[in-house]
Amino acid sequence: MQGRIEEAGFIKGVAILGVIFIHVTAFSLRNTEPLTEGGLFFVINQMGRFSVPVFFMLSGLLLFHRYYHDEFLASAFFKRRGLYIVVPYVIWSVFYLAYSWLAHPESAPRTVMEVLTVFITGEAYYHLYYIVVMVQFYLLFPLLIHAFRRFGGLTVVSFALLVNVIADSMTWWELSVNFPWMEPFSENAIRFFPVWFFYFCLGGWIGQRVNRMKERMKRVPFSAIAAFFISAGLLMLFESLFRKHTGFFNFSVLVYSISSLMMWFYVAGKWNHSWLSVLGRYSFGLYFIHPLVLNLFSRISPFPAASWIEFGFMLIAVTGLSLALSMLIRRWPYSYLLIGK
Repeated sequence: MQGRIEEAGFIKGVAILGVIFIHVTAFSLRNTEPLTEGGLFFVINQMGRFSVPVFFMLSGLLLFHRYYHDEFLASAFFKRRGLYIVVPYVIWSVFYLAYSWLAHPESAPRTVMEVLTVFITGEAYYHLYYIVVMVQFYLLFPLLIHAFRRFGGLTVVSFALLVNVIADSMTWWELSVNFPWMEPFSENAIRFFPVWFFYFCLGGWIGQRVNRMKERMKRVPFSAIAAFFISAGLLMLFESLFRKHTGFFNFSVLVYSISSLMMWFYVAGKWNHSWLSVLGRYSFGLYFIHPLVLNLFSRISPFPAASWIEFGFMLIAVTGLSLALSMLIRRWPYSYLLIGK
């Protein structure tokens, strides 16, 4: 078994903070036209778009780092993923379904078939799609290990990039307007692996040689990595503002996400024991809990809507309370059934 990747905790912490930024700014943008009235809230929302791609890259990286060079036992792998990932997903889905029936009865599923569909697609609450996509990657993982060993890493990553480009393009409004049959995929693309395929495979390729990659990165000046990161971020913002392509499925987001992974790997070496690493240690719990905390606080916020003081309050309250609850749950017996391990 390969050694531990020390930077992973810090990177998870930055990524989960990016997810929280997206959701808190989305709350701040609730009564605006984001592209014309959103201002800095819209910019912050878009700058957080690295977060989910980085999580998929890091997932691929950690899985391949652990399993690629050793004998892969599918039964043990699926048992572990089922216990620490799928079981918490099912429990939280039940919880969020019950919460939806109480807090949002107008949009809650009513029939047995609707409930089953919600579980399969991750629609019990807006953030749960991530686990559904990860389960798809777990099912593909034995095939991907075989493909990497049979055809080589660059071949698999290149094929994954082609799949990603096609899948991303099918979500663009210019295409869906002219090809109506694309609309069902465009509306649900976030829940299926093709739009995330490149990130997971690229992470897998890095995970097979992560120590060599880190040594090579040390020879690169930080100014070059920072310039790449800033340039990619500006490119993504220009595409969002002027081409009016927002969200995750733009080529500029792909470049920005890769530059982000490089940046956080580089910075992690200096800040590996910071508070962001603490967030990373409890990131799975924060992922499950923070939408609930955000929704509850949104109902009692005493501050002017879409103000900076409301944004600051929501960001600190949601992050802090979600972290506190995750740390508390970790102390419980069988806590892995709620927040993994």
